[in-house]
Amino acid sequence: MAAVPRTPTAAALVDALAVAGGSLDDDGRRIALATYRLLTDPSPVTVNRIANAANATEAEVEARLDEWAGVFRSGENAVVGFWGLARQPLDPEYRLDDPAGETVGYAWCAWDTLFLPTVLDRTLIVAARGGLTGDEILLTVTPTGVDRVTPDDTVVSFLAPEGTWEADVMTSFCHKVLFFVNERNAKRWIADQSDPLFTLSVTDAFEIGRRWTEDRYRDALATHLTTPRQ
Repeated sequence: MAAVPRTPTAAALVDALAVAGGSLDDDGRRIALATYRLLTDPSPVTVNRIANAANATEAEVEARLDEWAGVFRSGENAVVGFWGLARQPLDPEYRLDDPAGETVGYAWCAWDTLFLPTVLDRTLIVAARGGLTGDEILLTVTPTGVDRVTPDDTVVSFLAPEGTWEADVMTSFCHKVLFFVNERNAKRWIADQSDPLFTLSVTDAFEIGRRWTEDRYRDALATHLTTPRQ
């Protein structure tokens, strides 16, 4: 059992996430955002489509995808998972629907569901299960905030940045970042874990994601990413 760490400040968490995610230049921001947004479309996310959406060459896109950790590709070389967003459900499942009820993807962990609406610039309906009990959790998350959380007392477990988060975030981070229907259940689960974990409210977790996303992608978040290269 790990000692429960003091909850880090929002600034400390944003800084730790920035270090873990690495820095992006302007081309990297455009390519990353294009990849994210194309993943919510049912067509295969090919290098050619990313290049067209990001106003980049195919060689530039291929080099970035090869360089970055956390990029998953199909046998046909299309991107099927990227930095918190996947085409297929994972375990545990975090389903992402649009307001019309159409599934547009799946998140890797609870916190991903809270920053992806800002990255994707769209409202998402999140369906998940609470850690420990499996109770249903539903959220409506917009690019600017959390509109609805059911149950009201839902919290997010989070890994304290006491060491360097590894490039393999699926192992070192995502498997520890879960929703719980209340603080009591979260603390029961955390008591059995060896990692330094604490809890955040859903709104606080969203705010950390918003700050990290805006710092990471800057003006590219407001850029329309479908203008072909001239």
